[in-house]
Formats: sequence, structure tokens, C-alpha cells
Amino acid sequence: MTCRPSWLSLALVAAVPLASTAAEPPRASRPLVLRGPDTASQLEAVALTSGAEVIQLDGAPDEEIWSRAPSVNDFRQRDPAEGAAATFPTDARAAFDDRALYVAVRASDPEPQKIVGMLTRRDAESPSDWIRVIVDSYRDRRTAYEFAVNAAGVKQDKYWFNDESQDVGWDAVWDAVVRRNAQGWTAEFRIPLSQLRFNQQGAATFGFAVVRQVARLKETVTWPLLAKSANGYVSNFGALTGLMLGSSAKRLELMPYAVSSVSTQPALAGNPFVSAANPDAAFGADLKYALTPGLTLTATINPDFGQVEADPAVVNLSAFETFFSERRPFFVEGSGIFKFDVDCNDGQCTGLFYSRRIGRAPRGTAEIPEGGFSSAPAQSTILGAAKLTGRAGSFSIGALSAVTAEEQAQVAFGATRTRQTVEPLSGYTVIRAKREFANRSSIGFITTATNRRLTDRVSFLPNQAHTGGVDWDWRLKQSTYSMSGNWAGSSVRGSTGAIGRLQRSNVHLYQRPDANHIDLDPTRTALNGHAGFVSLSKVGGERVRFSFNTGYKSPGFDINDLGFLSRADQQTFSGWVQLRFDKPGKHVRNVRLNFNTWRGWNFDGDLLYGGHNINAHWVFQNNWSAGFGGNLNQGGFSDRATRGGPGAQENGEWSFWQYLNTDDRRLVSAGYGTFYLNDNRGRWLWDAGPGVTIRPTTALSINQSIGFTRNVDPSQWIDKVTDVRDHYVFGHLDQITVRLTTRVNYTITPDLSIQVYAQPFVSAGEYTRFKELTDGRADRYEDRFAAFGYAGRPDFNYQSFRTTNVLRWEYRPGSTLFVVWQQGREEVADRGDFRFGRDLSHAFTAPAYNVVLVKLSYWLNY
Repeated sequence: MTCRPSWLSLALVAAVPLASTAAEPPRASRPLVLRGPDTASQLEAVALTSGAEVIQLDGAPDEEIWSRAPSVNDFRQRDPAEGAAATFPTDARAAFDDRALYVAVRASDPEPQKIVGMLTRRDAESPSDWIRVIVDSYRDRRTAYEFAVNAAGVKQDKYWFNDESQDVGWDAVWDAVVRRNAQGWTAEFRIPLSQLRFNQQGAATFGFAVVRQVARLKETVTWPLLAKSANGYVSNFGALTGLMLGSSAKRLELMPYAVSSVSTQPALAGNPFVSAANPDAAFGADLKYALTPGLTLTATINPDFGQVEADPAVVNLSAFETFFSERRPFFVEGSGIFKFDVDCNDGQCTGLFYSRRIGRAPRGTAEIPEGGFSSAPAQSTILGAAKLTGRAGSFSIGALSAVTAEEQAQVAFGATRTRQTVEPLSGYTVIRAKREFANRSSIGFITTATNRRLTDRVSFLPNQAHTGGVDWDWRLKQSTYSMSGNWAGSSVRGSTGAIGRLQRSNVHLYQRPDANHIDLDPTRTALNGHAGFVSLSKVGGERVRFSFNTGYKSPGFDINDLGFLSRADQQTFSGWVQLRFDKPGKHVRNVRLNFNTWRGWNFDGDLLYGGHNINAHWVFQNNWSAGFGGNLNQGGFSDRATRGGPGAQENGEWSFWQYLNTDDRRLVSAGYGTFYLNDNRGRWLWDAGPGVTIRPTTALSINQSIGFTRNVDPSQWIDKVTDVRDHYVFGHLDQITVRLTTRVNYTITPDLSIQVYAQPFVSAGEYTRFKELTDGRADRYEDRFAAFGYAGRPDFNYQSFRTTNVLRWEYRPGSTLFVVWQQGREEVADRGDFRFGRDLSHAFTAPAYNVVLVKLSYWLNY
């Protein structure tokens, strides 16, 4: 296994000061204590006199308590000039009572008319002026809760874990009000103590930091200084002292919901399962309960995710599954604790837990008599799910369990109605724990389990699958260097048919005739494997960062019942070195220069791929950014070329890419990216993606992007044809893909917004010059193939239109109304020619499937 850093992910991580995913705060037993600067950076919070004093949350901190509260004002630049004094003064104060923590921040600005406040949906990023209050309530110097508000009153919240990683899916119920005046702007925060986790009672101290961002200067200032060059983030917080805390009384949050929907689709003559309109209703609930000061139980019963944006359309001609990111709120929040990566490619890391396996599309198909009809659910129903996340002493802990229903297809033939199982009742479990040390080192383990109650119709699936692994990250020299790695094992069990199917899948391909190290065993009832990875990295320092990695995945390693793995049977090596230049100049704010190399082999010793890359990225003083890079890829051996037959040598390639983005603070901003690849033997690919964002007002943004891809491949896999022998057929593919993506965000108030997403998508591919593989290992490309008379028609013309439109109203704190309209249109033709006007119009006139739903939730806190 390898985690090969990509030019894109490395550049973005290097350029963005804050980053990543989640867990929850720790607990008392043996608290983790890291060394930090808070002995010198302290702010004392003052107590409201019980019953006599009240803070009116109106954005104007003019109550008497604010005049006697101590303040901090020594804010320093994090960006662009690290450590320099802030351009504009900022003043922060804190107070508390037995129910909440209050923070007041005055952000002075000599030109208040230039303060930027974009009205967006809650949690959306925007090029605005921001004030962020971050509280390490457990004071472990690893975890923290962030509460942010911009100058228009839009709120954000996130959870910090592992000192410098963040979970943007974390949501809390809190409030903030802003106000502008002649001196700048002010913000008042009210953070209920029930939304924090802490083990201290009586006199207490929290870790504490305040961050201010000035949009027009592209300046970020912090108290205390949270330097980009420093190791860690939360561990550098100051201290909030003077607190007197009782026990956190309100531990239970309950959110019942009701949803009503109507779906429509084209009627089909004689089909009893299709009606013009299909109404439906459902009820469910989400729950959060603080079991201990550091551990939270989160559960959902009959969850509904109808407000989640649809996945984009794709045409996948490769041997490997398409990865789609998780967007369902229950699974996004707190997902960081469950991360155990075994594969990283181009910035996308996957591992032992891929939550989209829960509630996946049914994999069985119904047997339909000729002239009959069937109806099957598009997704498996999640009956319920629960997870435990947080900390206990020096351990971060996560446990998740979910159950999905048995799904059945209905079959109609004349007056006869039958049901056939297409997905079994399934249970999923994940347990994760990590021991963390004071120098940011850690060691942890994970185990996952999938269990199915099979029937004859779905016996092609394994009845159980288990994985387990250990990982470590040991930090050296003040956490500047990291020695990390992991080891994982897997075991999948089922009938001989199920395990035989698994062996023949593109993940394994045990049936390959040219493989000397594996053999298909039709009598197997289990498939076992393992994987490992080690890395040496420099993760801190101002100028140079690097990472060198090596790993493997054995041929039998399989995690796809609850994880994500494209292929097994691999040994890898990769290296990355980065030069960082963060001192601002006259025209440039920062520069990143990256060097990459990578190689991979299968267990037969065949070189699968190898390459080198160099890329550079600039951020300019005018807030434009640009970058470019080039790859030189060595020709490798594709052991997946014929999807189970003999492999084929591939030609070496060279590629080039570049991008340019203008200032996103302007009324109109634009971006452009392009990629070009060529093997000098007829294979080439060009992808271009310009886009523009228009902000007619601070409350409205319109984004339009165009994607165009031309893919010409003289040897695209098509099919296996068998007569007296097997013929592995390839063809010359000329494919054009166009996608037009529109996003409109209109925010009426910080609590009421409308979002529109729409994407027509067309991809057409024409095949000519059919050939069969004759000698896949020949040195010359011309000797690998021979002409073949293929009678099939593999040409395709796929047209799709997908749109998701959401009105969201947070009508009271934590309680939300969603009104959603989704539409999907899809059509496939067996022609390969591409005509923009014709194909795009067909995307809009294809049969439409509509869903309109209303979802109402109500937040209760006990």
C-alpha cells in the first residue's frame, strides 16, 4: 500500500492554513497535557452576577460586565507576514454564567465601508471578514470547538482533532450577532456549555484562541500567534482562566423529523409499478447524548437524506470502481476518528471504512419473465445507526454500528405478483481507538465487521467480512519529523460461489493466465490477505518538507464490504519533496515547489507504473493564484487490461497541466484549468475546465463552469469474444465529454437560503479499428495486437441532466425546514458521434424522474 502525494493535494494543503476531519474531546482519567504557550498568553473570563446581570446578544457589547472584563489585543499575523503586528486593532473579552460562555470581539477598521460580509448558507466559506472563537474545553491541547461568524452574520462551526485536523461536518447549537459601526464591527457569541465537553468542575481553565480575517487585505491575525511555521495548531492556544463550572446538566439532544414527498416518473404502458405520482411520508429521529464529559453517543432512526446533493454523472470505462465522497450528515460528522487509510492517489485517500457502503444500491437483480415488469429500490434502507465518539483520557475513541434492511424487488407477470430479495439484511460495525502522546505521537487500532443474513437469491455475496489493523505515528525532534505506518488484515467468508466471484473481480483477478503467483481456487470459502505501509516524513519547518513511503497489498487483501479498495496485489514506493517560500514579496505572497516520484509492482514483479513529477504554485499579492506541472510516466504492465485475461504492456506518457484563478473577492472572478496527456503513439487526452463566479450582491452568487474532455485511445478495452478460443478485443476510441455545471446560492437571511445545483452531462464514444491482443508483453506496440473483425456495437452516447434545489430555513436554533426538488433525466443511445446541440437538448428532453419533499426537524435539549 502506498500514500502517494499528489501535486494538487500537496499544493492545497501547503497553501491553506487550516485543514482536515474529526473525533470528540477527551475525558478525565489521565488527561493528555501538551506543552504550549498559555502561561504567557492568558485571558481571564468574568462571571455574570447570578440573576442580576444579563447579556443581551445584540452585537453591541455595551453591558457593564464588558467594561470590567479583561481584554486581549496583542493580535499577530498568521498570514501573510507571520508574526508581524496586525494592521487593524482587535479586542477580545470573555464572560460566563452557569449556562453559557460569552465572547465579545471588537474588530476595528478605519474604513468600515470596506468591510466584506457575504450572505451565504450556514457553514459555507466566503471571501468575507471573519471572527473565529476556538475553545479547547477539555484542555488536552489536541481537540477544540470552533465558532465563527462573518460580518454579515453567517455562522460556521467545526471540530478540531489531532491538533491540526478539522471536522467541518460537526454542528452545534449556538448563537452570534454582529453589528457594524463607525469604528469597524463587533461580534457577540453565546456558546452554551452543553455544546462543549469538559471534565473540570469548580475553578477551570480552557484552551482559547481568537482568529480574525480581513478580506480586502487577505490578512489573518490570531491571539495568541498561531504561526504557520509552528508544529500543531490547537497545542499553541492560549488559556481562558477564571472559569467556575458546574456539571454540564443538559446532556441530551433530540431531533425528531417528519418528511413528506411526492415522486413522479414517466408512465409505462402495462407496468403496474409506475404511476404518474407516488406520494410517501416518513418519520425518524436523531439523538445525541453525552455519556461522559468526553464521550458522545449519536444515533439515528430511519434517517432521511433527501436534502443531500446528487452525485455527478460519470462514464467509467476503467476496470475500477468510481469513488464518490460521503455527503450524508450523520456519516460526515465525526468521520475523522474512523480514518484508516490504505490507499492514497491524487489526493484522494481510501481505507478500511467507507461509509457509503452503508445504504448502498442493491446488488441483486430480479428474474423477470418475458413480458413482465419489476420494481426495485435504488438504495438499501438504513433502519438505524449509532456511533460513539470522543475521548477517554489519552485515547480517542470511535465505535459505529448500523443495520440496513433486506430489500426486495417486486415482479409482476400478468396478475401474478412475487417478491425477490436483491439485498440481504446487513449489519455493519466499526471500532477505532488511538492512544495519543504529549509530543503528538500516536498508536491505534481499528476493526470492522460486516454480517449478512443471506437467502438463496443473494448467496453470491459473502456472508461475513472482517478487517483489522494497527497504525502508528511517532514524532521526533519537537514533532518536526514523523515515522508513521500501518498494517491491516482482511478475511472474507462465504459460499464457494461468493468467494469464487470475489477472486474473479477486478480487485483480484486470480484467473489471469499469465500470473505465476496466484491461482483461482473454486473450492475456497474464505479469502484472506494483508497490507502494510511505512513512511518517513518531515512535517514541520519553514522551508523544506518531504515524505518517502513504501507499502504493499497482498493478492488476497479485500476490504470492499465496508471499505474501499481499487485493487490488491501491489507493492509501491513514492517520494515527495517540497520547497516553501512564505515570506511575502512585492508581487508574490507565497510559493510552493514540489518534486514527486512513484513506482508500483505486482507480486510477480511486473512494473505496473512509474513516474516523476515537478510542479509549482504561486499566490500573488492581488489574490490571484496560478500553478503548473509536468509528469513523465514510464510505460508499465497493465495486468487488468483484459479484465481477467492476459495483461498488456502500456506505452510511456508525458503530461502537462496548469491553472489560473483570479481574485474571488471581486464582483466577477474566474478560474481555468487544463490537462494534456500524450504517449506519442496515438494516445492523447485533453481536459479543459473554465469557470466564472458572479456576485451581483453580497447575498447572491452564481457559478458556471464548463468541462470539456477529448479522449483518444487506440487500445481501449471492449470485450472478450469466445469461439474456438478466447479473443480479447480492443478498439480505437474517440470520446468527447461535455459537462455544464451551474450553482446558484441565494441567502435571504443567515438562517434562510436557497441553493440550486444543475448539471447537464453528455459523453459520446465512437469505436473503430477493432483489434485483439496477441502478445501483451511485446516490446513494440505494433506487435501486441492484430486486426479483428468485431461484430458488436460498443458505441455509446450518454445524456444526463441532474438538478438539486434546496430551500433551507433554520426557523429556531437547531431546528430546520427543508423544501427540496430533485430531478434526474437520463438516456443512452448506441451511436458514438457527438453533436453538441442535439445531445444537449436530448439531456433536457430525456424522461424525467422528479422528487419533491418537505422535511421538518425540531431540536430539543434536555
